[in-house]
Amino acid sequence: METEGHPSAGDLGSIAEARASIVRRIRTPRWYFWLVGALVALLVLIVGLGTGTWWFLPAILGVLGADLAVIGAHRRVTGTSVPGRAWPAWLWAWAAVLAALPVLAAAALHLAERPSWTILLTALAGGIAAGLGSAILNRRWEASRVTP
Repeated sequence: METEGHPSAGDLGSIAEARASIVRRIRTPRWYFWLVGALVALLVLIVGLGTGTWWFLPAILGVLGADLAVIGAHRRVTGTSVPGRAWPAWLWAWAAVLAALPVLAAAALHLAERPSWTILLTALAGGIAAGLGSAILNRRWEASRVTP
């Protein structure tokens, strides 16, 4: 017997299925993670190879503009986006590590006057780590949204 104000097991199942359906609908497309990785790799190259050159600042602004375009494309494809304030602290921390660590490594390599190939390897590793890492983090976060 159902009591007033308390949902039945069937109602809870319907709610869970609705939540899962919403998460599936707004799931981030795979191309997004490839582009995130490519943009991080490009940023690593710009910082590692371009610091102190005339094209450094325009290139950084270009990468930031491309990032905004990718975010806009994601919003158009999914029909929605999750505001950053809704992300848990662990997600912000890992995202910062995935983006900042390769860029800082490239800056350190540049300042230490290491060969360009070390910066290229850092860009490759950083791009792969950022793309794959953001995909893993996103799937984990999406899974946490399905279950209350």
